[in-house]
Amino acid sequence: MLHLDTNYCLFLKILSERLEISSITAMANAAGLSRRMIYYYTEKLDTMLRHVKLPPVYRKTGGGLVINTEQADQIKDWLAESETHQYTLKTSERRQVLELLILLELRKWFLRDFMEIFDVSRNTIVKDIASLKESREVLSNKARGYFLDMSERERRTQIYQVIHRMGEGGQEQTFAFLARVVALDCAQLADLEAALRQTEQILNKEISGNDVKRLAQAILLFARRSDAGKHPEWQISERIVIMERLEYRAADTMLNVVSQVFQQPVPQEEALYYGMLLLCVEKNVDGHFKSSPFEELVQLTETMVTIFEQISGIYFKLRYRLVENIQTHIKVIHYRHVFQIKIHPPVLHEVSKQYQKVFRLTEKMVQTLSPNWLFQKYFAHGLTKQEIAGIALFFEEAIVKEQSKKAPAKWIIVSDYADVLNSLLATQIKQLLPEMVLEGIFSTGMAPFLNQKINFCVTTDMQYIHTTGQTIYVGAVLSEEDKRRLFNIKKSPDKVMGRRDKLRKLLYNSSSNGAPDERLLDQVELLYTDEDRAVVHSDLVTLADFRKEELFFEEEQVESLTDVLSLLAKPLLDRKWIRTEYMEQIAHDVMEDKRLMILFQGVILLHTDYRNGSFQPGISMLHVKEPFCIHGESVNLFILLATEEKMTHVPLLFELDVLLNSSFLANLENGVKLFEAFQMSVGR
Repeated sequence: MLHLDTNYCLFLKILSERLEISSITAMANAAGLSRRMIYYYTEKLDTMLRHVKLPPVYRKTGGGLVINTEQADQIKDWLAESETHQYTLKTSERRQVLELLILLELRKWFLRDFMEIFDVSRNTIVKDIASLKESREVLSNKARGYFLDMSERERRTQIYQVIHRMGEGGQEQTFAFLARVVALDCAQLADLEAALRQTEQILNKEISGNDVKRLAQAILLFARRSDAGKHPEWQISERIVIMERLEYRAADTMLNVVSQVFQQPVPQEEALYYGMLLLCVEKNVDGHFKSSPFEELVQLTETMVTIFEQISGIYFKLRYRLVENIQTHIKVIHYRHVFQIKIHPPVLHEVSKQYQKVFRLTEKMVQTLSPNWLFQKYFAHGLTKQEIAGIALFFEEAIVKEQSKKAPAKWIIVSDYADVLNSLLATQIKQLLPEMVLEGIFSTGMAPFLNQKINFCVTTDMQYIHTTGQTIYVGAVLSEEDKRRLFNIKKSPDKVMGRRDKLRKLLYNSSSNGAPDERLLDQVELLYTDEDRAVVHSDLVTLADFRKEELFFEEEQVESLTDVLSLLAKPLLDRKWIRTEYMEQIAHDVMEDKRLMILFQGVILLHTDYRNGSFQPGISMLHVKEPFCIHGESVNLFILLATEEKMTHVPLLFELDVLLNSSFLANLENGVKLFEAFQMSVGR
C-alpha cells in the first residue's frame, strides 16, 4: 500500500482531473501550496511514472503541465490504493524517525528511500544525516546503505532511548508514522501494554503509565530485531544480576503473552533483555523497597533526607513516605547506571529553573553525600544534573505537601463543672465541629500545665485564658449564641474573637493584680503583632541586606548554648522575624536530637523548620575567641538563620558557603572584628 501525504494527494487529484495546468503558479494557487513544492511534486510524479514505464509529465512552454489519459488513470489507481496521512513531521521528529530507521536496519537505506518516505528534497535528507552524524558515527556503503556499527545490546539501548525521547515529547503521531513505514501493527500495542501491566502483580510494583507505553513500543520494534536472529549478549555477572531479580521472572512470564500477541514463539533469550528493561523503568510504587537486597539503598536514602533537612532547615512530617519514594527512584537510577541506560525526561531540564531553590539544595545534598561509602558503592560515577533534578522533584513535592497540608484543628475543654455537664458540652461541640480533634477535658488547675499546642480552648470560666490558641467562652449548657460562634470557627477561625474582646478578657483576668505582669504584657503585644506583623517576602534577599552591626556579636567566651541562643535571637525577635518557639526548637534539635549543621571547621549553622515560628529570612552571628564545645565539636562562629515558608532563605545558604570560602574566616583569625570582616567579604 502506498503512503502518500495529504498535500501530494491533492496535487495528484487536481492534475488527474484537469489533465492540463496552464502554469506552475496556477497549480500552486489551486492546491494552496508554494511554487517550489509544485516543482518538487512534479519531479516526484515523474519518478513514479518511470517505475511503471510511463512517460514523465510534459512541460509546456510557459510552465504549464500536461498528462495524458493513461497517466491520469494510473494516478487515479495510486490514489485509490493509497493510505494518506494527515500529520506532517517537524524537523526534529523526522530526524528521530530517520535515526530509528537506521538503528533498526530492517533493510538497506539510501538517500532516495528517505526522500520518498519523508517526501522532502535531497538537500533536506543530507542535512538530517549531517545532524545525526554530530552525535553518532553514521556510516554508508553500497552493501549496507546507511548504517550504525554497534553491538545488538547497544543498538537496542539506543532505540529505547530514542523511543523514550519521542514519547516524552508527546509525539505519538511520530511513532505512528514510523509504524507505517516499517509495517508495524499498532493494534498490538494495547495487548503488549496489558502484558506489561500483568507483570506488576508479580513484581508488586506499579510501573508509570508513560513507561508502560514506551516499553510496549520498544517491544514491538525489538521483535523485528529478534525475528532477524539478533539478540543481546551479556556478561556472566550481568546475567546473575538480572536473573536474581523478580523482574526476570516477570519478563519470563510475559514472554508467553508476547508470543500470543505476535502469534509466533519468542526466543527465551529475550527474557533477559525485557527483565533488564523492567529493572530500569520508573516505578510509582515498589512493594519491595525495604527488601533485604536493598537495605543499603534505604539507608542511603535516609541519609539523603537527613542531609537535606539539615541544610534546608525543613523537617518532613511524612518522612517515611519521602524515603520510600526516593529509594524507589534511586534504585531505578542505580540499575540504569549498571546497564548504561540513559533516560532523562525533557521536563527535568526545567526543574533547575522552575524549582531552583530545591534543586540547588538537592545538588548541595549530593555534594555533601558524595564521599559516603554507600553512595560510592551504588553511584561511583556520581549523578548527572538530570538525575539530581529527578530527586529534587520528590523534595519539592514533599515540601509543597507539607506547606499545603492542614492538620485537623485541636481543641480542649477547660471547665470545673461536673463531669456530666462537661461530657455533654464535649458531645455538643463534636456535633458542631466533627472535623476537629478533642484533646481532652481539663480543670482550670490542670490546663495551664499542658505542654502541647492547641488551636482552640473552649472554657466555661470567664477568668481563664489558655497559653496557646484561641480561648472561647461558653456557658456550661450551650446557648444558641454559643453554638453560632462555635460553628463560625469553620468559616473564619482567626476571627472567632475580635481583638477588643480578647483584650477585654485579658484585662478582666488581671484586675485583681496591682499592675499587669510581664506575661500579661507579652500576651497583649502578641494580639497586635500576630495580625500586624509585616512580613516582606523577597526572592532577592542576600547577605548584603543584613549589614547591620546590631546583628553581629563578639564574646571572649560563652558558658552555655542558652547564652549563645539568647544573644543571637534578640535582634531577630525584636524585628518580629521569629518567635521564642523557634529558638526553643533549635535548642531541642541541638541538645536533645543532637542535630548539628557544621558549615565549616569551627562554624555551626543554627536553624530549624519555619513552622516553629519563623516568618522572614534573616541572620545574626556570634564569634567567640575561646572555642565552645558542642557534642565534641569546637565552635568559634555561630550563625543563626531565620527560615521562611517560601524558602527565600535558601539563597542565603549558598551565599554563606561563598562567604566561608573567602578570606572572611582568615580575617577573623587575624583579629579583625566580626562585623568588619563581614563587610569586607560581602559586597555592598
